[in-house]
Amino acid sequence: MKNFILSASLLATTILFANTKGKIDQPTISKQQKIEISKTTDKTVYFWEVNTTTGYASGYTFSEAKALKTIKLMATNDIVSYRIIEAYK
Repeated sequence: MKNFILSASLLATTILFANTKGKIDQPTISKQQKIEISKTTDKTVYFWEVNTTTGYASGYTFSEAKALKTIKLMATNDIVSYRIIEAYK
């Protein structure tokens, strides 16, 4: 039983960290693009970014709650190494 648990732990760790070596720099939304997007609406725009062990995602919403929910969904069953939310009016 101990051997099975140790083997399963080793396999899970290997799978989690297997993708970290060949990561490609992901394009992010530049500050200028964020300003241009925020000028198109009179609402506050929340830009979010999340980096996990298996990937990267970014986007924007019109409420902080939606941004947090989106980050939570992106990180389901994954380890979050970086997340940020910026608000532009």
